[in-house]
Amino acid sequence: MSAPVPGGLYRLKKGTRLITEEGRCFALQMDPLRAIGVNPSAMRILEQCRGGFSPWEEGDDTRVGAAVSLCDTLYVAGILDWVPSRVLFEPFVSVIVPVYNRAHEIGPCLESLLCLNYPVSRREIIVVDDASTDQTVSVVRGYDVRLLIQSRNLGQSAARNAGVRAAKGEIIAFMDSDCTADPRWLDELLPYFHDPRPALVGGYVDDVGGVSRLDRFEAVQSPLNMGAGEILGKGDKSVFYVPTCNMLVRKALYLQTGGLDEQLRVGEDVDFCWKLMSEGHRLLYIPKGRVNHRHRNRFPGTFSRRFDYGTSEAVLYDMYPQKTKRFPVYREGILLLLLLLTALTIKSVALLLGGLVFLMVETLYKQMRFNRSFGLALPLRRFFSAIGKRHLMLSYHLTYHVTRYYLIPAIVLAFFVPQTALPLLVVSILPAVVLYFEKKPDLGFPFFFLFFCLAQGFYQSGVFWGCLKQGSFRLYRVSFDRPNKTRSAKGGFPHVARRPYG
Repeated sequence: MSAPVPGGLYRLKKGTRLITEEGRCFALQMDPLRAIGVNPSAMRILEQCRGGFSPWEEGDDTRVGAAVSLCDTLYVAGILDWVPSRVLFEPFVSVIVPVYNRAHEIGPCLESLLCLNYPVSRREIIVVDDASTDQTVSVVRGYDVRLLIQSRNLGQSAARNAGVRAAKGEIIAFMDSDCTADPRWLDELLPYFHDPRPALVGGYVDDVGGVSRLDRFEAVQSPLNMGAGEILGKGDKSVFYVPTCNMLVRKALYLQTGGLDEQLRVGEDVDFCWKLMSEGHRLLYIPKGRVNHRHRNRFPGTFSRRFDYGTSEAVLYDMYPQKTKRFPVYREGILLLLLLLTALTIKSVALLLGGLVFLMVETLYKQMRFNRSFGLALPLRRFFSAIGKRHLMLSYHLTYHVTRYYLIPAIVLAFFVPQTALPLLVVSILPAVVLYFEKKPDLGFPFFFLFFCLAQGFYQSGVFWGCLKQGSFRLYRVSFDRPNKTRSAKGGFPHVARRPYG
């Protein structure tokens, strides 16, 4: 096994054009439509990224630090991709599965782990039984795995911590007993640890393919599924996390940070990720390394779990006062949304037409400014599409937040103030429509919308109840971030100027 080295390659994302014109350098993307201006030194780095670039080969430490900072900035911005080193890397891995009273589910879980496409000599499987009262222990003893038995039920965090203390591996891989692993689970996620920077890597959580309507809703709206895009989490203000049902972490850092908080029965994975980032560590979510999770598919269990997740949020925001819910400042988008909601409230066709005129004027102005700034001649339809998408996504994020935390008060308000019913109905339907067309569930929209509203209602009830118990409502606070038009990368690559239009 080769030793971990700073590595991997940054590559220019497909569809990104690099343009140098009249002494100006910038990267241009069409979807979303944006241009990122860079200085000549940074442009040379981006040119090398066409075929794959390793900033650690820059030479002296100053140049390496500057190149890494630049590449990270552009990776987060979606201009670059990052792929791990292809050098063979097979660290010893301890797979830890906590279990409690799941005699009927633990068998398929262990069978999938024993069939992993990873050398048997480089991994171990540890099952930690949390004082089960059914036949779980007997079932586990039928498999070639290590078994630890807790003398009393202490919760899954305590079980995982016990497993880590007994583990021999330098990498810990957590999975739940109601999951099954894809054969390439470890193969696809472990290479990211060849670079010593990531402390933790999370993978994709899929469903097992249930047939009920609730199964089909959970298949696309499970809170365990982190989506189809890579995510880099770092910084003490980030609210990024990955669920413990598909989480790989360095054992040394796990023990150094104290592991999972055994006092938390819900939200312990969020707390652990936030703790790592607050201590300066880097986390990754990679939409590979799939595990299939058997979601709750009964009405009480599904939505009561959403309530539990809501109660944990109040506790977590109390533990991390630096965290807030953040939205970008996009004045035109907020103004247009308010204009349209006002038009619906007072039923004014003139205001609706005014909103359309506002959108057209904004599109024409930004086309003119963009083309003049970068010496291009992009057609109007590009800008209309890009700005329309940007307005839609801002509206989605804001209305999703309203349904997430204020759906029940909104229903009460509509009952007592009937003129607000139409705009509040639009606010409630918009995020569900966006999610429905984005995720394409095998489910009719009426049922999807019903389950969406129930999930949001139970979650926000849990949030409110948790805040009452904590005696603090600070998690309701939001902040608006002014987008930085200029980002400076340390050490010689200044002036990374962003001009997003979609």
